[in-house]
Amino acid sequence: MGKIRMKGLEEVEREARRILEEIELRKKRIEELEKREEELWSRLEELGFPKGTFIPKYVRCGKKKCKSCPHGPYYYLVWKEGGKTKWKYVGKVLDALEAKKRAEAKEIIEELKRIRKEKKMLKIITLSP
Repeated sequence: MGKIRMKGLEEVEREARRILEEIELRKKRIEELEKREEELWSRLEELGFPKGTFIPKYVRCGKKKCKSCPHGPYYYLVWKEGGKTKWKYVGKVLDALEAKKRAEAKEIIEELKRIRKEKKMLKIITLSP
């Protein structure tokens, strides 16, 4: 009976080590993504964007019988200015940029969206092997 308990304990210990290793790998990847995010935000600031966060927002169109509501996601740039929270629809910010900058900004924004999704997935801890 003692051998059965030891074998079970060893399996639990192995699984715990595997989970801890996975957590460490995820932490490292999140750090890499955050570093890349900072680089991308710096580039966006150079293009004329205020420093902030991209927030996906779903909006209702106002039509009573619309079966597609809410629509979106529409991405907004959110930042603090003078103690107040400012929201600006990303499409409007992009429209104000010249064509070359607009194309680069769109690529950066898409990469920031991908990073956000990957970070969100990495923070979900699953215990299955």
